[in-house]
Amino acid sequence: MGSAPRQRFNVDKEIFKRIVENDKDAFKELYEKTHTVLYAFLLSYTQNAEDAKDLLQETYINIYKNCYRYKEKGNPMAWMMEIAKNLFLMKHRKEKNIQEVNFEHINSVCGLEQISNVDNRILIESLFKVLSDVERKIIVLHDVAGLKNREIANILDLPIGTVLAKYSRAIKK
Repeated sequence: MGSAPRQRFNVDKEIFKRIVENDKDAFKELYEKTHTVLYAFLLSYTQNAEDAKDLLQETYINIYKNCYRYKEKGNPMAWMMEIAKNLFLMKHRKEKNIQEVNFEHINSVCGLEQISNVDNRILIESLFKVLSDVERKIIVLHDVAGLKNREIANILDLPIGTVLAKYSRAIKK
């Protein structure tokens, strides 16, 4: 995992302009390219497959409604993950008593079969078993989504040094 080259999801920034112009194929293309990464990201937050699926749907609705707000300077994937994280936080505030769910239960309730790439699914399953919540999020953002450490620090509201240290610790695990 640590020595393999990091895959970066390159989302063409022009796709948001196409979506604003009501290009349905552009939105479908964006979804097809990014939904597994966003699902894994949301699952790392919710630890519940159904909640992650619901938030994924809400995320794409928000992306569709707000794609005109995308600023061309930033990484499109980081912008989309910020939307997903904010939706999770809003939901979390509304439901202060979110229960922790055992990963074995999540997997048995068909949580990860949405992730079609077997290698990614195996990676995510093993991450959920041995890593802390923050470590899991950092690994998903770094190795699955291909985000840079600075982008991860912004999304998780952590200092970059913390992100680097936790990533290193997680890789050792």
